[in-house]
Amino acid sequence: MNGRLDFLFHTKHARHVTVAPHRHQCHELVYYLSGSGTTRIGEVTYSFQPNTFALIRPHTLHDERRDTETEVIFIGFQPEPDLHPLREGLYADYEDSPITGYLRAMGLEMKTKRSYYAAKLNLLVSELMIEVLRMDDFPSAESTVNKILYAKNYMDENYSQKIGVETLAQLVGYSYDRFRHLFKEKYGLSPITYLMSKRFEAAKRLLMQTNLPISAVSNVCGFANDAQFCSLFKQATGLTPRQFRVRG
Repeated sequence: MNGRLDFLFHTKHARHVTVAPHRHQCHELVYYLSGSGTTRIGEVTYSFQPNTFALIRPHTLHDERRDTETEVIFIGFQPEPDLHPLREGLYADYEDSPITGYLRAMGLEMKTKRSYYAAKLNLLVSELMIEVLRMDDFPSAESTVNKILYAKNYMDENYSQKIGVETLAQLVGYSYDRFRHLFKEKYGLSPITYLMSKRFEAAKRLLMQTNLPISAVSNVCGFANDAQFCSLFKQATGLTPRQFRVRG
């Protein structure tokens, strides 16, 4: 997991100062060390106080209104493309304030500019992103990919069984809708479309290479019944199973 720091500032603002609506090309994290007020991120308005921080995604319109003098540290950063999306909104820092620690360490690196300080800054950004992800208890991108791959491999080996998308989702620990989204994002097909493609591939092989009855092919390939098999096969190929066998 890699990140890159684009900018970092530590400043104080007087009470009743406002920041006009604006956007950034990068992610922004605004940490409120002191003060109170509101920040509007997209269509949602949040009330900030000490030891809270706002996270804004690229291109999201946001502003700020300060009720009291406010001390802030804010950074712009770029996560690696495959990182699980960071949740936009307002967060409360942990009691031991790990986010503050990373931001202050970045500020010290910027000030002292010791050897390899740019690499150190990017390392601190990466560690900070992990802490933010842990606040939402998101799975890592790697674990997500492994789970989706496991589901695909399971379908490759067990397409002939009577399995459904709900069962697959439960198998890898996702809701039905979340599993469908992640699978299609990874492979370009919905889980049911992929499963049916495996069944059609197997059915075509059996129709071409064996003399098994149509009903037996249907059963071996995991279709609910002969009628379903014949109907879906014709939709997929333009031919009935019998026509496909004859033409082959």
